[in-house]
Amino acid sequence: MVRQIRISKLTITCFILSLSVLVSCFDNKGNFFLINKTRNTISRGQIIVCKQTIELKDIKPNHSASGSFKVKADSHYNIRIEFDNGKHLETEAGYVTNGLDFHHVFIVTETGIEFMEAVD
Repeated sequence: MVRQIRISKLTITCFILSLSVLVSCFDNKGNFFLINKTRNTISRGQIIVCKQTIELKDIKPNHSASGSFKVKADSHYNIRIEFDNGKHLETEAGYVTNGLDFHHVFIVTETGIEFMEAVD
């Protein structure tokens, strides 16, 4: 004997809303690598994402540093790089959203900051 189950639109809507609230309660994480592909030392790197500021210091040429943050809401990266020779670079890049973990890579070159999604 086959029973048919009837689910109302209201039940489905309540389930989806409950699931959304549940997912938003978990802290998601983001992390990134910043790679210095220039001939100068990065004296200071400042990355702002999800209203959190991550400071990186003294990144030698062809070296990298990493940072991590909690994904609290939709956001993007504000990146400011200062070199030991006084030059600086600034950009906005990427996108993060609540409910997911993120892994990104920033490559600093002589002329700019490149953004890449990291592959797991």
